[in-house]
Amino acid sequence: MERIRRSARLPRCSRCQGELIVSAVAPENDEQGRPIHLELCVACDTGDVDRPAAGLLVQWFTDGGGKDSSRAPEGAHLLMEWTRECMAAHGWHWREFPPEQH
Repeated sequence: MERIRRSARLPRCSRCQGELIVSAVAPENDEQGRPIHLELCVACDTGDVDRPAAGLLVQWFTDGGGKDSSRAPEGAHLLMEWTRECMAAHGWHWREFPPEQH
């Protein structure tokens, strides 16, 4: 199964039709069975007070963090926080360890 696919061309932002920095599809569908698209958009996420992790990740990319390998740990942390924020918006919560299977 393909987990990550890089592309030089991303879809347009579903909110403003602007250019996306990151586009991902969640591993599970919404209640109606539709794929959940996680998007990071410069125009939408820079000043959105309801999405502080998204704004910080946009700022990291804007400041050249994606082109500076010495800032990779910072970027990884910000990406993880953005992922948690996106998950919470859909009612999911990060677990440090998977639930025990019975």
